[in-house]
Amino acid sequence: MESMLAMTTSPASQTVNFFQRLKATFIRPKTYDDVALTSEVHLKGDEIRVPFTHFKALRIILGKQRQGKTLWLYPEFFLDPSLTIDTKVFILIDPDHYFTQPSGFFRLEPGDSIVLGRADEQQQLFFHFPKTVAKKHLTIVHGEDSFIFKDLTEDAGSYIAPLGGELEEEKLVSQRMSRLARVRDIYGGPIELLARQEALDLLRQVNRLLEQGASRPLDDRGKPGGLVLPPAELSPLIIGDLHGQVGNLIKILSENHFLESLENGKICLILLGDAVHSEVDGEMENMETSILMMDFILKLIIRFPDRVFYLRGNHDSFSGDIRKSNIPQGVIWDRDIRKIRGEEYKIEFDRFYANLPYLAKSEQFIVCHAAPPRSSVTQELLVNTHKYPGLIKELIWNRLQRPGYPAGYTKMDVIRLRKSLKVAPETPFIVAHNPLSDDLSVWLDAGNIKNHHIVFSGRTHQISVFFKIKNQMVPFVYSVEPDILYLLNHL
Repeated sequence: MESMLAMTTSPASQTVNFFQRLKATFIRPKTYDDVALTSEVHLKGDEIRVPFTHFKALRIILGKQRQGKTLWLYPEFFLDPSLTIDTKVFILIDPDHYFTQPSGFFRLEPGDSIVLGRADEQQQLFFHFPKTVAKKHLTIVHGEDSFIFKDLTEDAGSYIAPLGGELEEEKLVSQRMSRLARVRDIYGGPIELLARQEALDLLRQVNRLLEQGASRPLDDRGKPGGLVLPPAELSPLIIGDLHGQVGNLIKILSENHFLESLENGKICLILLGDAVHSEVDGEMENMETSILMMDFILKLIIRFPDRVFYLRGNHDSFSGDIRKSNIPQGVIWDRDIRKIRGEEYKIEFDRFYANLPYLAKSEQFIVCHAAPPRSSVTQELLVNTHKYPGLIKELIWNRLQRPGYPAGYTKMDVIRLRKSLKVAPETPFIVAHNPLSDDLSVWLDAGNIKNHHIVFSGRTHQISVFFKIKNQMVPFVYSVEPDILYLLNHL
């Protein structure tokens, strides 16, 4: 597995280091082959192989029973059971936190491995290991059709056992179904296109809110400017381009305690623009999914006006410059908005676009749709973006410098932006807009620029987001559930 793939599909996974593999080759304690976990197995320096056919989900205890740390390892599940049958992705969580707050987790795909222990900073951030857990405690290898567990201690050891009964899976399912029901309540019923007058009234209401400008310093006209300063007490959930994939946004809100935390005023959503215009072959001219996406986002803004921020992207326009695969999506967007919603709605939507900010920042992150400016800026200048169309174009159109794109931004532009905004040199700078390959949805340290990440949330197979845990921005990756919108609408 290539290193970037390991970083992105399992962002926090760590491969077994060279010396540990070398040690495992020459110093092999008692080995079990094809262990059927009908009961708990205690490993003390041992290695076992557990075929998937012998368990449904596992409980892992690192260290002594009452003093160690319990984790769960279970197959990634979908609300549509027919999708779950074929998955070979497993999720590793801390059950002490996962059911009560947004929490870190690890995705283990075929070929992945992880060394559990206190030596790994991100594991410590996610799992809160006590001192009774060794720095390197247990190796887990996803071997396509089995897991290989190797205990790296000789004292407390590790316990591996089946995760009892259906209760735990039912808990996961019931939480997600409850969230879907609440998403439906927020929307006011099935998520389908709103009636023309209701849609117009909703958009007007959102525009009035945007013109009040929650968390946005006023520009020199006395209007909310182009910069968002989210409340420091809110942990941000950062969502990249959605491009009409309404189900992806529903999936995000139904996962990982995000919706409860949004409702309780503990997190905020920051959408990095380009929620519209499908990029799926055969669907690029269909604007109904884009209209539905915006109906949904507008409902979220109304429900959480101080906790949902939408930054403008290049597709957030009716410009003829917006094209995909030679399809004039901006022109079609203009035509279909008028056709489906009428002239008044189109005028109000122009007002909506004019009301949108372009960049959000805090001491922990900087985010915008596409790129940093290529020259020095100040916070005042970003507030007054209405006076600088060239700056706006850079923020929503430019891309990372790569072969064939020499005009793109570079490491120095990212460094300059951090200095201009007076944040720490290691502050994460996160953009969307510019996926670097077709198979992934998040790219860490993109362009070999430290703490510069690209996130994309509009794939048809995989969704990535960033979330702040304590003071660190970490990526989470989820598989797309194709039928989640259907399931929500048929609750």
